[in-house]
Order: sequence, then C-alpha cells, then structure tokens
Amino acid sequence: MSLIDFDGNPVTVPDNGFYGQCANVDSYKKLNRIGEGTYGIVYRARERKTKKTVALKRMRVDSNANNTVKSLPLASFREITLLKRLRHPNIVNILDIVVGNRLENIFMVMEFCECDLGTLLDNMKTPFSQAEIKSIMEQLFCGLKYCHANHVVHRDLKLPNMLLTASGELKIADFGLARLFHVPKRPMTPQVATLWYRAPELILGSKEYSASIDLWSAGCIFGELLIHQPFMPGKSEQDQLRLIAKMIGAPNERIWSGYSRLPLASTIQFPENR
Repeated sequence: MSLIDFDGNPVTVPDNGFYGQCANVDSYKKLNRIGEGTYGIVYRARERKTKKTVALKRMRVDSNANNTVKSLPLASFREITLLKRLRHPNIVNILDIVVGNRLENIFMVMEFCECDLGTLLDNMKTPFSQAEIKSIMEQLFCGLKYCHANHVVHRDLKLPNMLLTASGELKIADFGLARLFHVPKRPMTPQVATLWYRAPELILGSKEYSASIDLWSAGCIFGELLIHQPFMPGKSEQDQLRLIAKMIGAPNERIWSGYSRLPLASTIQFPENR
C-alpha cells in the first residue's frame, strides 16, 4: 500500500506502522448500507464484542491500469489525518481504522449518527422551528470555531455533510476536501464546495482564502433551514453569481475591497445596483 502526504508526495509506511496494527473488519457486523459518496460507501455496523453501533466507511482505493499499484486517494488520507487530530462534540469522531483480508479493504470506524440534515429536511412535512434552527446553527458554529482555531477549513459544508444523533447533537462530517490553511494565505484550488454553498470569491477564481468560505456556506445553510428549501440554487456558476447579486447586490470595489483583483472579476457583468 502506498500513501501520499498533503502535497502529493509518497510516504513510506513501515510494516509495523499505522496500518500494520489495525484490527480486522470482521470484528464488526455490517447491518445495512446507509450512504455512498465520492470517496467511499458507508454502512451501519455493530461491534461484535461491545455491541456498539458504529458507522463503517469503506475507503475507495485507486489502482493503475494493470490493477497492481493501490493507494488511498489524497482526499481519503486527508480525511483520516484531520479527523484523528480533531476532537470536538460537534465534529464526527473517528474511532478506528480497520482492514479486511484484501489490500483494498480499508475502513474508517466512526461514531454512528441517525441521519443527515439533507435527508431529514427532504422528508420533513413542516419546517424546523426557530428554536431548532437556533440549536442547529449554534452547534455548527461551535464546530466551525474549533476547526478554524486549529487552522482547518472544511471547504464542503452543506446539509448532507451535517449529521444528527438521536439526542439532537450535530456533527460536522465528510472532511475529504478539508485542508489546513496558513497565515499568510497560501494558494489553494477554488474548485471546492458544492455550487449552492460556494462563496463568491471561489466562483471568481480566488486561490487565496481561508475560514471565510466556510462562513459563507454556513450562511447559505441558515437560509435553507429558514425557508425549508435551497437558499440560492444556481444552475451554473454564472447563475449562482446572479442569485448572489440579486440577494445582496452586485459586488464592486467600494463594498468589497480587492474585488477588482479577483482573477475572473473583469469577465463578469452584473446588473447595476438599484
């Protein structure tokens, strides 16, 4: 198994290292499949020894054309690394890494949450109450404050990546796109965050950003909870910018210092503010 670090460089793992000490996945009984994302399939499972219910996420493993060289995708490696260092009540907790009998069978064991906010909102007949929205947003901001204090920007906040336990505790999940950010800022790709939750500076091509993009996503989530439907559901990046301008006005240098220096600012024509 070959691994890569945050910059895409190979990492040598000794035979008795992290993966050599992992338990076997057979110590958990899979109960049912509960989700699938870009980087893996998630199961509800029960630990055979303790009878504790957990979430078991099978990591996608890449291989070459000859199916001989296997490696964890960079996003999966980042997610494991970051979740093992982040410990907060409002961030999903990684409990263990377990492996199967084949090289490509690698699983993250995480605390189990009954549902995600996206699925819950889709199936609710009545909107959240103001008190419920206040509780959700307070917990979201507590988790974000901890992430940002530890120089982690999530970069993909949206309702499906926010989990709820049976007791109403919110957990921020899916850190596959998360990165450590630095002061002063270092360039990062602007192609992150689902379009409806993407900050305007990302759409306009900025490669120097940090915690502010998570706060924009949180604002879109707040609006979605209030109106019980997507807040700004753009069909394209141009349409998303149009919806943003309609909501808060067209950007310009007077209200957004440095706007004119954004890579794509000169290519976008907004209607004049009224």
